[in-house]
Amino acid sequence: ERLQEAVAASAFHNSEQHVDPPKCHPNTRLAVLQKIMEWIQNSEDRDTWIMWLNGAAGAGKSAIARSIAEMCERVKLPLATFFFFRTDPTRNTSKPLVATLAYQLAINFPLTRKIIVEALDRDPLVFGRSFESQLKALIIEPLLQIRQQSDSSANLTSPFLIILDGLDECDGRDVQTNIIHAISDALRDTGLPLVCLIASRPEQQINMAFDSRKVTNIVTRLPLDNTYLPDEDIRLFLNDKFAEIKESHPFKHLIDSSWPPKDVAENIVEKSSGQFIYASVVINFVSSSRHHPVQRLEIVRGIRPARLDTPFAQLDALYMHIFS
Repeated sequence: ERLQEAVAASAFHNSEQHVDPPKCHPNTRLAVLQKIMEWIQNSEDRDTWIMWLNGAAGAGKSAIARSIAEMCERVKLPLATFFFFRTDPTRNTSKPLVATLAYQLAINFPLTRKIIVEALDRDPLVFGRSFESQLKALIIEPLLQIRQQSDSSANLTSPFLIILDGLDECDGRDVQTNIIHAISDALRDTGLPLVCLIASRPEQQINMAFDSRKVTNIVTRLPLDNTYLPDEDIRLFLNDKFAEIKESHPFKHLIDSSWPPKDVAENIVEKSSGQFIYASVVINFVSSSRHHPVQRLEIVRGIRPARLDTPFAQLDALYMHIFS
């Protein structure tokens, strides 16, 4: 009960509080997803225990992280997730982080439940202690203890994955770097089959933490840059979504089969500059069930006045948060 009270359920990747959470569009980001899954499952030749997925705001980091979580669930890989979010007070802080991860640990490895409960009984105020102390008492020690039990060795044959998404949205730059250093120390020194995927913007303090001498040698960096041909994925996403609008929108009978012109769709790809969020915002605006999609796309293109409903209000809000 004490553990449950400290958990931020909204930070789970599959929390009911996430309405239409971002996930990778089918058949997009395949190379990135494959690289991450191969890294997670490569238990024999492992030389890094942290993967840092980094990219600009709107590059699709959260969608990739959530897709990875779902892929791991499908292949029965144990995992625990925490999705930070700047404007949600239940998950823009590190305070519930260890409790939330420990709760998921206990679900994946039932033998750890008793150990975690005993740790809470020994120290009822453990959640007031440092992040390092909590991590050791409620994550590392339970895993070490069940590994020592011969009858449970099979439970730790596959990696246990921790996903931390949006680390840059956790309050406090020092807190962000402390999380990186504490997790790095824990993974490097214990020999546990424990790996961590961290997704964030490449903020200066986060960059410095990953470049530090103690951390850099156990990290695989995965920048979301042009290496993974984002334009091809954005083009596929747009083509699928425009086809979906023509098939299912309430005003589909008013839409010509050749809509939208190829050059218009290509212009959206170019303006996206490799960032999925731009294309996603365009589609969300154009596909509104209360409006004519052709007219909405004309508003996006600037050839029809926007009136009260502006197409890029969502983008404006995102960058207001970034620069605030």
